Amino acid sequence: MKYLLSIAVFLVSTIHVLGDVDSLNQGAVKTWTLEECITYALSKNLSIVDQDINVQRATNTYNQDRFDRYPTLNASASHNYNFGRTIDPFTNQFVTDRIQSNNFSLTSGVTLYNGGRISNTILRSENEIERAKFQSQSTVNDISLRVADAFLQVIFAQNQLKNFETINKSTTTQLEQAKKLYEAGTTNQRQYLNLKAQDARDQMNIQSAKGSIRMAYLRLQQLMQLDLNIEEFAITRPNFDSVSMANQWSIAGLINNSVSSLPNVKLAESQLRSSTLNIDISKSAFYPRVSVFANVNTLYSESRLERFNPQLRTSPIGYVEGTNQPVVTEFTSYDTRVSAFGNQLNDNFGQAVGVSLSVPIFNANQARASVQDATLAEQQARNNLEQTKFGLKADIIQAYTDFENAVATYNSATENESAQKDNYEFVQKSAEAGVATTAELILALNDWSQAINDLERARFQLIYSRTVLNFYNTGEVVLSVN
Repeated sequence: MKYLLSIAVFLVSTIHVLGDVDSLNQGAVKTWTLEECITYALSKNLSIVDQDINVQRATNTYNQDRFDRYPTLNASASHNYNFGRTIDPFTNQFVTDRIQSNNFSLTSGVTLYNGGRISNTILRSENEIERAKFQSQSTVNDISLRVADAFLQVIFAQNQLKNFETINKSTTTQLEQAKKLYEAGTTNQRQYLNLKAQDARDQMNIQSAKGSIRMAYLRLQQLMQLDLNIEEFAITRPNFDSVSMANQWSIAGLINNSVSSLPNVKLAESQLRSSTLNIDISKSAFYPRVSVFANVNTLYSESRLERFNPQLRTSPIGYVEGTNQPVVTEFTSYDTRVSAFGNQLNDNFGQAVGVSLSVPIFNANQARASVQDATLAEQQARNNLEQTKFGLKADIIQAYTDFENAVATYNSATENESAQKDNYEFVQKSAEAGVATTAELILALNDWSQAINDLERARFQLIYSRTVLNFYNTGEVVLSVN
């Protein structure tokens, strides 16, 4: 709302502006419209970049959660050296030789049921994408309003300068006449000095307005992150010839449209949806988890030997008693070598498939505490949504009331300005005729100047109110005068 307040400053201040921009902006320089300033600022602002990154991160999380539905597949391989006493995997005997071995496996698994955790996590991630987008849009609106505020402050400062210069023209005219009369001896010095003092005050106001223009331009450039000399930067000032006082809105319609269009309300709704899904995700810890898995594996080891080159041999096993004739037996001997790598992988190839069931029984109350925390967070999100809607409704009613008051105030200020102008012109003619004093003339001029300021403030309130109501109705920051 504070930024929309600044928009009104712009709207009122532009009504009485005539001619080109002040001398600070004369020359061949690029002029920027409000839309161009906002577009440039949004392209440079790091907060917008950060919000875009948050949208991308939320999208990455969503894609990752979707893949949790698919089976996992992992391959592993190892190359080992065993020293000292170890068990031969083929003979299950202890060996002390150094053994070189390899293991290979391929494992896959998929979760069939886990209490809906995966499905709800995917839904939450999808909602988080929308939430990030709403947050990004809210940031865009905030930056746009900040730039609009700075843009309007430039216009307001320029209008102040124009008004001060207009008032000073009248003062200067009266001062020149008073000087001639004083030098001719037909008026006293006091009248001449009063006008001279008024001219000095006008010059002080003019110089102050020029400084305000410079500072307003500087603030606008800072928000736009535009590195450009102030003398090379100018804005295009909209022209508002008239302001409509017609009321084409209703409170009920504004409330309905704002709830459906403003990103802040949608952001609060997305927070509530995520909180509700968090409850379901936390409850999944109470349910069993069912998964299936499959595995294939094989191995190679230097301890796996194969025999070749059979040879028939004899070996004495005893002697015949009395004759000492040897008794022999025949046996076959073999040469040995490590079994070939490919043969071992083929011979040792194994497969496994199974179903895994995990039933939670006691987990130190972690699941129950998680559900309680998620429930409390969901209640807070629900309260936040209601507060957002309630605050929005109150703001709309206030803005609607301000609009009605602004119409009445504008009508009164218009009549007052017209009367003060007529009074100044009357006192001016009276002073020229020698009936009114210079002090009375200055007082009438100041009263007229104050009436002009009051009228501009009334216009400000009127156009501000229209702009605010249009924002609530459409969700867009558009200057509204008709």
